[in-house]
Amino acid sequence: MRRLAVALLAVYALLALAPAGLGGWDRPGSGPAFAPPSPAHWAGTDQVGRDVLLGAVLGVRTALRVGLLAAGVALLVGAALGLLAGWRGGAWDRAVLLATTWVSAVPSLLLLLVLAFLFGGGTTGVFLAVGLVSWVGVSRLVRAEVRRLRAAPFLEAARAQGGGGFLLLRRHVLPHLAPLCAVQFALVFVGAVKAEVVLSFLGIGLESAPSWGRMIADAWAFDDLGQGRPWRLLLATLFMAGLVAALHLWAERVDEGRAARGEGDGLAP
Repeated sequence: MRRLAVALLAVYALLALAPAGLGGWDRPGSGPAFAPPSPAHWAGTDQVGRDVLLGAVLGVRTALRVGLLAAGVALLVGAALGLLAGWRGGAWDRAVLLATTWVSAVPSLLLLLVLAFLFGGGTTGVFLAVGLVSWVGVSRLVRAEVRRLRAAPFLEAARAQGGGGFLLLRRHVLPHLAPLCAVQFALVFVGAVKAEVVLSFLGIGLESAPSWGRMIADAWAFDDLGQGRPWRLLLATLFMAGLVAALHLWAERVDEGRAARGEGDGLAP
């Protein structure tokens, strides 16, 4: 299954390399509107004559860009605060826990909508909003893992041999956190892809760039299902589902490997 996940992710990465103007996507009106599937347009065309399959392919780049940036923000903020709270403890720990409590007290969707609106929507608004909402879970997991590692016998032995704080972090703590952070990166990535679709559907996300969320919103606005044109909605959903499934499979395999090495309990050297 891991090979399947890697193969799927490689396909999506290749699709993301497609140029933005491929097939005249940036020139509306190059074909008949709402044309049914045909050899010229395998999944038909949209309301301005653009190829639906091409729009789904170009949406891969948008999804990967938003996912990578949002997961990067969440991982950077969450891992840094979790490491600080778990390693230093005391006032730092209480401050980080208070911050996570405040953020968690607001419904995630509401906070996401507010932040995306404040940041002005678009790619920047979406990835910043998702990243600043998703760091809480990363922070809590990293904090818990670091606290377990602090009491681990191999770390106590390294400390007794004169290992300083920075050396212990670099040689023992950070390598143990890497698989955990990799799994969280993938999960936040998935959440970012879904969030972009929701925000674009609500009109707060991306407006001009090809997006699966915009495809679904347009399919709803132009009553594609009611008019017997399901291909746009179906294609956007399938492309998104494939990426989400591949990321979940990869994250599960990484987590299983981490558990097999005994890193989940913080006791492995």
